[in-house]
Amino acid sequence: MNINISLSRFYCKLTLTGFLLLISTNSPAQRYDHISQGVLWAKSNSFFMRWDLIIVGIVALLFVLGGACVGYWQKQINGKRLQLKEKEISEQNQMLQHLTADKNRLLDEKDWLLKEVHHRVKNNLQIVMSLLNTQSAFLKNNAALAAIRESQNRVQAIALIHQKLYSSSNVAFIDIAVYISELVNYLADCYDAHERGIRFEQQIERVKIDVAQAVPVGLMLNEAITNAIKYAFPHKRGYINISLGTLDDNNIMLSIADNGIGLPQGFDIKEASSLGMEMMKALSKQLGGNFKMENSEGVAITLVFRAEKNFGNIEN
Repeated sequence: MNINISLSRFYCKLTLTGFLLLISTNSPAQRYDHISQGVLWAKSNSFFMRWDLIIVGIVALLFVLGGACVGYWQKQINGKRLQLKEKEISEQNQMLQHLTADKNRLLDEKDWLLKEVHHRVKNNLQIVMSLLNTQSAFLKNNAALAAIRESQNRVQAIALIHQKLYSSSNVAFIDIAVYISELVNYLADCYDAHERGIRFEQQIERVKIDVAQAVPVGLMLNEAITNAIKYAFPHKRGYINISLGTLDDNNIMLSIADNGIGLPQGFDIKEASSLGMEMMKALSKQLGGNFKMENSEGVAITLVFRAEKNFGNIEN
């Protein structure tokens, strides 16, 4: 649009100039020469202006084409970089998947091996119980028979833990509520507690205890319940209350109480030297707990011990 306006102005000026020259020239020949020269000059200038415009257009077109080529090449380079990045990410994902699969396989193998260990330990303990039972058939001494029977119960308390771990999906913790219930039923059958009118009350929180703590806790329960069944109710019926719960996030309290005849007069737990008492004191030290035994409408045994760091409720 601007080029057309300039050309129009140029032709107007040229016409005016030619007209003025025509007026000022005296002879027609001179006027004709001036007009011819003006026309030639106008044509030459018009040609050069058009050629300049063509050159400018070509240069502009080259710039546009160059920009398009640079953009295309840049796009191709970015595309290749993106493909390399995607390939690298894909390889890393595949490697991560392989590592995860290997980790899961190793964890499954570890759990299987631990279950197999618990299963074999349980079987070996049952062999020990069978040997003790066979040995008792050759004994006539009542004290020796009672000692073997108590040893069998202790072995069973441990074997039951390995049995629970073998049958559980978690080989690191034991559900103490289920374990105590089964241990109580076993001891009640061994000593005919139900026929003697002894009932059991349980207030057990659904908590899991580390396997390293489960064995001493099981043996403590075995000794305390056995003593209560054997000595608390010589001539009457009664009950044995078993409770276990968390005091806070770090401590667990185990209590076994009965309403039997209680401790003998002048009983001192520090001076007691029976095998059962020595075991309970040693097990409480192993747990790092505080062990108490006192008269309270019968005998009340209390053990407060610190839970392992892995301790948590059964939902966790």
